[in-house]
Amino acid sequence: MEAMPVRPPFTEQDLLDAAGNKSYGRGEGYLDAVANLTEEEPGYVTAVVYGNDTYAVVLEYGADGLTGDCDCPYGEQGYFCKHCVAVGLAFLRSATARPVEAAETAAFDLRAYLASLDPHELVDLLDEAARSDPDLRRRLTLRAARTDCGAGPDITSIREHLGRALRTYGYLDRRGAHAYAEAVADVSETLRELHEGGHHTAVMDLSGRALALIGSALGEIDDSDGGITDEGEVLVELHAEACAAAPPDPAELADWLLAFQLANHDWPELALRDYTEPLGETGITHYAARLRAVQEDRAGRDDHRWLIQHLREDLAKVREDTDAQVEALADNLTHGYAYLRIAEVLTAADRKDEALSWAERGFAEYPNESRLADHLTQRYSAAGRHADTLKIRWEQFRHQPSVALHNQVLEAARAIGELDHYRAETLRLLREAAGETPTGTWAARVLIDVLLAEEHFDQAWKAAETLGANRDQWLRLAEVCQTTRPAEALAIYVREAAALIKTMGNDAYARAADLLARAREMSRATGHEPEWQEHFTKLRTEHHRKRNLTTQLTRRGLI
Repeated sequence: MEAMPVRPPFTEQDLLDAAGNKSYGRGEGYLDAVANLTEEEPGYVTAVVYGNDTYAVVLEYGADGLTGDCDCPYGEQGYFCKHCVAVGLAFLRSATARPVEAAETAAFDLRAYLASLDPHELVDLLDEAARSDPDLRRRLTLRAARTDCGAGPDITSIREHLGRALRTYGYLDRRGAHAYAEAVADVSETLRELHEGGHHTAVMDLSGRALALIGSALGEIDDSDGGITDEGEVLVELHAEACAAAPPDPAELADWLLAFQLANHDWPELALRDYTEPLGETGITHYAARLRAVQEDRAGRDDHRWLIQHLREDLAKVREDTDAQVEALADNLTHGYAYLRIAEVLTAADRKDEALSWAERGFAEYPNESRLADHLTQRYSAAGRHADTLKIRWEQFRHQPSVALHNQVLEAARAIGELDHYRAETLRLLREAAGETPTGTWAARVLIDVLLAEEHFDQAWKAAETLGANRDQWLRLAEVCQTTRPAEALAIYVREAAALIKTMGNDAYARAADLLARAREMSRATGHEPEWQEHFTKLRTEHHRKRNLTTQLTRRGLI
């Protein structure tokens, strides 16, 4: 019996109604330019259309009808453009062309067919496939090298394969990065099998080579998805495990590890702590001597200075040498965080007085380092030194006023009974800063936020009128002043909705419609509905051709 045709979710007439004759006619000519057409979930179709530029298109359909969004100049004005038409037509033709009897058709059993073949035929098929598929050839080559036809792993072949599979020639984009990540995964699988088979020395050599190749290549690869480093972590673990299972000469391992670290790869970062067992005290002592020689050789030079400091700190951690950690960190006191790190190291070693001294020195040098200030105020508060806490918070607020710091100043002032004084002082400082450049705009924003938080709504409104406020602040002011300033609040809602509409796009239209709906509710509650209707009618008249905006307004029952 013939299958019933699938009813499309919308029709060509719907597209014509949404676009109009002119855009619909042009859209028919762009069918061949539609690419990457997907329906990730029912009611939501995405695609790109190639024209003068590459345009992203989103169609939404459902009970509320059909809407389209495109980032072409015409689409950004809110119109259902020719690109939306092209995507809609392409979707309808792909949807109606879908086979409906697929579920009734029995799947072909490929495995049964392959099992019926003669082994020689299978070999020919695989060899033919591997010649045209580099990924398959790589996997088969590695499998062959792991077993060498039953004679054991062919380490030389695997080593040669690493050079071919993991060495790059030029830049790799994201697609190339995915293929490279698969190559890394195949290598990791091979070396894991060798490790489990007891070939630890070979794994140590091969994984070290692989990590060096990947580290050198990553600078020319777009690994923004992190697939290569995720797969490569197996190699990092394997190298450390192989060294522990079959310890090499400690001095040779120390030399190799330091050379690898100084190569300054973005990845991987091999940590000394993962090699303490195979290094032993002999290897760690040798590592320390070599690192000291590198430090002295590069004294006064900036190249790798931060890396050498980091390695010295790691060495000190492994040796549990607090003084050496502090010495390493103290070599670069060009930022407040260095002082904080030293204070944390000394605190962990229960040398709290020294830690406090370092923190105080750091804050004196870098009063804008918030993490250092937090550390100090926690120490002061725990010791009941509330006046010192207030001094730090006030210093921070003077340099970088914010709502959070305002609250921290008041909290510290409350602890010593000076709340009213500092509440007035913070407002005075903000008002003074609001009249200066270049800090004026920022200070004005903070002042308005503080006044809102303190529920001084009338003062906040006057500050906004005098000094200027951003959209979020005006909307908050409108919300809290609905009963005291209803007409002005209504004007703000409408004004900000109009500004959003002019930015265009479905998201802006949705936000504007939300504001208009809120404005209507407020106007009804305060007896200002005629004014709202006047504002709304003016907006509708001005933007009546924006179909997507009309859809958003309809969804909220505004029209």
